Amino acid sequence: MSSFFVSSDRIQVGQTDVSVPAENGLDYRAGGKIDLYIPPTSKFVDLSQSRLQMKVKLSIPTITADSGAMRLQLDDKIGLHSLIRAIRIFTGRKTALLEEIEGYDILTALRFDYESNDNLRKKRALTEGATVYDPACRGSLGTTKTSLSNCFSNPYFSKIEGSPTLTASFTADSTNDFQEVKAELHLNTGLFRNEAVFPALLTDGIFIEILLQDSKKVFRKLDSVNEFRKLRLNPMFHSTNGSDNGSATSGSLINTGTTTEFFVTRDNNQTSVATFPFVVGQKFTLASYTGTHVNGSVGTITQIEQVSGATVGTTKTKITCSEITNTLGWTLGGSNASRVFMVDKTPDEATTYNPDLTISDVALIVKQIQVPDGYEQSMMNMMKEGGTINYDYRSFTNYRYSQLAGDNVANVRLPLIESRASSILCIPCDATNYSAKELLSCSTTYIENSDTFDVINRSCRSGLVGISDELQEYQFIYDGKINPSRKVDVSKISAKNSISQQWCIESEKALAMADIEPLSFMNFQGNFFIGRALALGKNAVYDARGKDFNLQLEYTGSNSQTKNKLWNNYVSHIRRLVIRSGSIAVNV
Repeated sequence: MSSFFVSSDRIQVGQTDVSVPAENGLDYRAGGKIDLYIPPTSKFVDLSQSRLQMKVKLSIPTITADSGAMRLQLDDKIGLHSLIRAIRIFTGRKTALLEEIEGYDILTALRFDYESNDNLRKKRALTEGATVYDPACRGSLGTTKTSLSNCFSNPYFSKIEGSPTLTASFTADSTNDFQEVKAELHLNTGLFRNEAVFPALLTDGIFIEILLQDSKKVFRKLDSVNEFRKLRLNPMFHSTNGSDNGSATSGSLINTGTTTEFFVTRDNNQTSVATFPFVVGQKFTLASYTGTHVNGSVGTITQIEQVSGATVGTTKTKITCSEITNTLGWTLGGSNASRVFMVDKTPDEATTYNPDLTISDVALIVKQIQVPDGYEQSMMNMMKEGGTINYDYRSFTNYRYSQLAGDNVANVRLPLIESRASSILCIPCDATNYSAKELLSCSTTYIENSDTFDVINRSCRSGLVGISDELQEYQFIYDGKINPSRKVDVSKISAKNSISQQWCIESEKALAMADIEPLSFMNFQGNFFIGRALALGKNAVYDARGKDFNLQLEYTGSNSQTKNKLWNNYVSHIRRLVIRSGSIAVNV
């Protein structure tokens, strides 16, 4: 009787993970540089399965009379990727430049915003320091969902267990302070996304140089304490005594009245100390339901607790603080229908507010591939006989262009040199030079939208994402032709009330040809870009050499631009590493 299953000959390939520590230090600060070197002894490596490991811990300035405490985190969408400003990858000890991506964090933000679904967001939260929406911190007043309101299961600061009374200020020595976050990043470069095995033994290894972003650009405060983002998600003032008896005067705070304690309602799931987004030592004030009136008196929280009993009725969160005065012009609490919310004032009250961070234990986990016996020797013999190895990989080149807010008709010229280009992704970032506290408060940043229930949503990612800013239409001109044949209208996106169909078609094609899977367009207002596919189809490319590329922009609507812009124009293309006996060349 013949065998039912016959095993055919297969070459078994072994894999080994090797940790390569950073060369130039143990701890790193924002704005620094990290050097990593994969030695030629690793021989064959799978860079697509290699990961960058690091730990990061945030810290706030020392608490003073004008500098309060607050919870901070890194960008909720890209996590620790926001720490990386640029990446350069070389053969050997900086022998030949294989790849350089300026604005790495901007390109990663575009990829993560559009190549996104629930599974990917949760995976990034597990491994890359991003945060996800937590129902424990949900809104109940109609606000849109956000992953930047998670104070219940946030990896950047310790979770509050049980229902304690908090009296210790949120500082570097507090038990409820920031905690160390360990992440494992899949680097978004062409080489580290290429599944082909890289022959490190023929290039004298690989040298990776990582330039870190400035500290003021990486910090975010919670949406649920921010005056200028989803205001109605913040804790809402109830009364000064927490009473539920409905009296018109019970617990009310009259105009010009003062208090050192008050209660917040149970709206927005404010049912425990663990879900309360403010911390002891944080400065705050009150803002009206529509955001049009803000209290002039600022207080500092000294105690947070949950209180219940016959007097209070339903359990509520009680805030004890330094004395605040009601300057809104009407009575708060009691049966008064006017509702107000707590808003953070910590950065605004300080002369300067510069949080810091420390990066440590940086290492590259390299996936080494064990080849069959004789394979390495056979390859070396072929190289000695004049053989050539061609290694293709996708990369991006960033062509930057500065535009003033007064340029209502702009012509962006792109001097492309890529012989095998596939698409262009043009991201107009806000070029305003904000201070650290302006970036945290978001008081003057670009308005993403003015949702009725959110009140207003200003960008907390200025300089990282694209803004439409009253752009009406655009068109590419290259090789003496207009592409597409008619101008692409984006006026609905700029009006912040709809989306433009033709823009979606052009953007989807451009993302797909840049090896970014267009899974979601939910963040088209928060991260706007212009895309153009230069070729269509698998492995299709376009020779951009000698072509005069122009992107023509028209800002001729009824409203004028509000921000200066730095256009980051990423050209997706295929590069070829050519290895010959005694020489290495990179063809762009």
